[in-house]
Amino acid sequence: MNIIKYRLLVKAIELGNLTKAASELGYTQSGASHQIKSVEEELGIKILQRDRSGTKLTTEGKLLLPYIREAISCEDKILATANSIIGMQIGSLKVGAFTSVSLVLLPIIIGQFHQLYPNVQIEMLTGEGSYPEMEQFLIDGIADCSFVSGSNAQGLNQIHLFDDSLCLVLPPDHPLSSSDSPITFQQLNGVPFLMPTDGSNTDILYLCHKHNFNPSVAFTMHDDLALLAMVENGLGCTVLPKLILNNYSRRAAIKYLEGYPTRSISIATRTDEVLSPIVSTFLELTQTIIRQRPDLTN
Repeated sequence: MNIIKYRLLVKAIELGNLTKAASELGYTQSGASHQIKSVEEELGIKILQRDRSGTKLTTEGKLLLPYIREAISCEDKILATANSIIGMQIGSLKVGAFTSVSLVLLPIIIGQFHQLYPNVQIEMLTGEGSYPEMEQFLIDGIADCSFVSGSNAQGLNQIHLFDDSLCLVLPPDHPLSSSDSPITFQQLNGVPFLMPTDGSNTDILYLCHKHNFNPSVAFTMHDDLALLAMVENGLGCTVLPKLILNNYSRRAAIKYLEGYPTRSISIATRTDEVLSPIVSTFLELTQTIIRQRPDLTN
């Protein structure tokens, strides 16, 4: 169905004259007649009756007119909604983020985004907080974009944001807390280790394997803030991203590890997806905030 032809038909009915309707909508007389004939052939029904008194609906045309007006109205709503989406007056965005990003970065990024586009609904997807889960949110089409770390997943387009240091966190009165040098893994032999079970445990397990270190795991815990509280209360040490330590550590001693290990933080989308204006703007805003707020990531 070509709605443009039906707009001409309705305009002719409203004006009572096909010639006037043609002129108003930019058709020649012959072109308008051809369009009306095309509609009638398409439907197999004569819709307009033309005589010296003007243009009128046939009996069959009167039956069809409400539905023709409804079709035109539906197209108008589709176009209006599309324009609103392009102008970001309405819409939605689903963002995948692991714990440290959701606690530290997203409140700032989403806060600024909401100020600019208050009618865009944002859903934050955290799941269990693991790195593979953030990738899977994208692969399964659940998230529009996701923060990822060290991802080698196929089919993702990644924008590198920053490198985040992985630091040792010790009780404030631990003997190693006064060291001015990076701590070696050998120095941690026998020290009770609190193992996070969210995304950062991937980094820790890699470091332990790299340095041939077998941690004496005393507890495992999903919540990074709960881990910090346990360290502060002398229950052991852990390794956490500096991103979260900069913003949430109170009494714990934070030390660099040998080799100054880091994790790479990126924001990713699917390579086979055409980015909506909302997603593109969110990516640009995220990069801008990371550049303008080095205090968040250093």
